[in-house]
Amino acid sequence: MSDTLRYRRRHKLLHWIIALLVAVQLILARGMGHAFAIRMEAANASWDSAAVIHALLGTTIAVLMLWRLMIRLTSDIPPPPASAPPFVQWASRATHWLFYAILIGMPFVGALAWALKAAWIGQVHATTGKVLIALIALHIAGAGYHHFIAGDRQVIRRMIPR
Repeated sequence: MSDTLRYRRRHKLLHWIIALLVAVQLILARGMGHAFAIRMEAANASWDSAAVIHALLGTTIAVLMLWRLMIRLTSDIPPPPASAPPFVQWASRATHWLFYAILIGMPFVGALAWALKAAWIGQVHATTGKVLIALIALHIAGAGYHHFIAGDRQVIRRMIPR
């Protein structure tokens, strides 16, 4: 496969590191929700280990996504397959940009909710988490569509580290 159809190694590395960190965040989210509920009820609630880990991972994800965004804006990336219908190409681009917006913005919203003890901001953070889960499902379904239905096997291959 031509290098113009593959993501560069740094894209792939960041993609899979961020995917792993997001998976860990999703697993730990319930613990953070519990810690936030305690913070809302107590006058002097302290950070527990779930809150610290969640905050550190969220910050790490945001920094890595900012790095990935800088790379994306300054280097070429493979386009969606030309054989894909225009709506699929649009959905592919929109999904990727939504990942950037959510994974960069969500940690800031969470930090703001924690710092201000603002339940409504915490709810925005939690709702965005549900949107993120749907977006991940769409992303995986899109890869499956290209690979198994459309026969564009290059889509998955260009993201697999080698």
